[in-house]
Amino acid sequence: MKFLNFLFLAAIISCDKKPETFNQKSIEENCFQIVKVGKETPKKQYVEPSKEDILQNFPKHIHFVTNEHKNSFENVLKHNEIEIKKQQEYVKTNEYKIYFKKFYEELPEFEYLARNREFALAKNKYGLWLIEKTGNQKAKPYFLGLTQNAFVNYDFNAPNFTFLSENAVHLSGSIVKVTRLSSFPILPKYEVIKDDVEFSIPLAEIKKDSDQDGYNDLFEQFIGLHPTQKDSDDDGLNDFEDANPRYASVSSKFSAMYEAIVDETSPKTHYSFTEVLTDCDYFNQINPKNRKFLFYNTEEQIPIKEDVLDHFFSVKYSKISENKFYPNTYDIDYADQKGSGNISAEFINGKWKISKKTNLYFGV
Repeated sequence: MKFLNFLFLAAIISCDKKPETFNQKSIEENCFQIVKVGKETPKKQYVEPSKEDILQNFPKHIHFVTNEHKNSFENVLKHNEIEIKKQQEYVKTNEYKIYFKKFYEELPEFEYLARNREFALAKNKYGLWLIEKTGNQKAKPYFLGLTQNAFVNYDFNAPNFTFLSENAVHLSGSIVKVTRLSSFPILPKYEVIKDDVEFSIPLAEIKKDSDQDGYNDLFEQFIGLHPTQKDSDDDGLNDFEDANPRYASVSSKFSAMYEAIVDETSPKTHYSFTEVLTDCDYFNQINPKNRKFLFYNTEEQIPIKEDVLDHFFSVKYSKISENKFYPNTYDIDYADQKGSGNISAEFINGKWKISKKTNLYFGV
């Protein structure tokens, strides 16, 4: 069961620096399986933040005050579970589409939770958004930038619920420490740091879009784009229109292979991407035509990477192995939330022929 605790790293890196190609190793080492003699450099171990770290690094744009304790956190979890089930049924109804019509017709990629005159509160896989629709202007989404440590109560169906007043978004919840119990995006363990708080985020901070590229600063900071530069990878395309906004596309034999593997037809979205974690330059230099991608290397510290990794980076790919038995054929192992398998890519007459075989289903 998913809960409205929205996830990202507490320590936000500076976004004044371009995402750099991962050049500590050669492209061959980063992209291909190579038998090496000697010891590999050990990976850095994850250090779990303390409660003090969480409070110290809590996003500065989110203000909070502690209210008188009204309910136990355990009761809040139970309440959220009930309300989320109601919401899942509600979004299937015509009543939902009618109530949120002016927002839903323009931006069906969001799930809408509450409405307040020209604003709606909505969510997607990254968290909560404020959607503004004024007069004949196009609906405009703004990411709220809530972290995984800001657990939001599911009060959206409560009588007289309002989320916007005094030029700020107000939401009730708790500040928590989150421990993931599995590599799968299932219910985590929560440890309460501050219970029964009111979060407030100034509207001016939410709506800030320094480079006027179509994404507010809070969202660009979250996904690792540049809030002050509308073309983050200097490829001549505005980030909002760029299908690969973090890395400039480069045509090559193996970039074309990756395009053939991952660039499947999908509904067009502006505010949701396919996230890929890779150190292979051939992969992050693809020029997708059918869906939007965000590429990250393993060394970067970017807010989205510290979210539930298996939620955002839902498919993992191994390095490329050259097939010993078939010429011009390469193998890549993959794993996702449902299982694992193998991808075979054969280069024939200047084009790639891709075949995919699933070996194991996890049953989730």
